[in-house]
Amino acid sequence: MSEEVGTPAEARSPVLGDVEVPRGDDVAPVTFVGGTGRSGTHVLAQLLSRNERMALVPVEVRFHTDADGFPGLLAGEVSLAQFMKRLRGYWWKGFQTRRFRGMYRFVEPERFELAAARFEASFEAERELACRRLFIDLLSFRADEREDGRGIIEQSCDTVAQAETLIRIFPDARFIHVVRDGRDASASRVAQTRGLVRPRTRADGIVWWRERIEAIEAGANAIPPAQLLTMSLDELLRYKRSRVALRPLFRFCGAHVSKAPRRYFNNRMSHAEANAERWRKGISEAKAARLDALYLEALAELESSGARCAPLLRRTHERATNPELDALVYVYDPG
Repeated sequence: MSEEVGTPAEARSPVLGDVEVPRGDDVAPVTFVGGTGRSGTHVLAQLLSRNERMALVPVEVRFHTDADGFPGLLAGEVSLAQFMKRLRGYWWKGFQTRRFRGMYRFVEPERFELAAARFEASFEAERELACRRLFIDLLSFRADEREDGRGIIEQSCDTVAQAETLIRIFPDARFIHVVRDGRDASASRVAQTRGLVRPRTRADGIVWWRERIEAIEAGANAIPPAQLLTMSLDELLRYKRSRVALRPLFRFCGAHVSKAPRRYFNNRMSHAEANAERWRKGISEAKAARLDALYLEALAELESSGARCAPLLRRTHERATNPELDALVYVYDPG
């Protein structure tokens, strides 16, 4: 298998079609990492931030991806007053799932108020520029705190799904779509919601997952091909050789596979840590068969629509009957 080959140059490419991912000229000011939710966005963002040039925004800030955030504001569906109320409220400090979340956890109040006031005063005159400036004013200090910091990594799940808006504000951004076996991602989501919100059942979880993938693929259509990388967490974790596994990812980001990311990959990322195959736990063989059939239907629909991520998901599913298949981690179109 690919992870047993000698040097990275000798190894089989983990990219669909053996495409060579060119190295970016430099780290982008913003790299967005998105997915369905429960797909590995956070662990991938952590991995990337181990490179000294890329600084992590430690929470999902969401004011740029929520429907009542930048997308609704720029579409005229949300007023500036409504946006500012939400910015100073839920996105700053909001209660969710038994705990408070928001930017208050890492942004100083003075920085927040200065950025918010500047945005509110300038938005009507320069809408998209004001949005970019608000994002940078609030978050870019994370890169400035690093001696060699070049850009930030933001991990709100809907970044790729909302790319039609974000690419207008950040034409120089790069986007990474992280996928995970839909049976595992949906099972994790159902367990997380505890039946309080959709999806409430495992079967509906498959439908929820497919709908989320479809929204992400639609959003990805707005991204110039060379600025988008699609990747599978399941397939990435098939590699034991960190240089081989991570080289296309860090080349895409305009960085090198330095020692710290390799150490994090080797010591902190595994199938056990990712709860791979968790979807089978606690259910009968008959129910597992029904869920698998639903998942195969969803996967076939994604394939028929030309979803970029479908080959990666298909490879993971096929490995159950053919464990010797080479890992297929990335889809990249150089344009």
